[in-house]
Amino acid sequence: MEYLTDGKRHLICLPYSIENLHNMAKALDIHRCWFHNDHYDIPKKRMKEIEAKCRIVSSKEIVRIARK
Repeated sequence: MEYLTDGKRHLICLPYSIENLHNMAKALDIHRCWFHNDHYDIPKKRMKEIEAKCRIVSSKEIVRIARK
């Protein structure tokens, strides 16, 4: 699974699915309260740690993938 972020705390994964989003969050130890319908937010205090595990993409790319 590949993790993607836009550098603005929005986090998704590929392959994209809600089930995979929850599996990603579990693997990254992100609580379910950070889930927002089609993506997770990265907890502010963990930005650097989690972004280091992600590929940085544009916000438009995050939306495009989530809406597909």
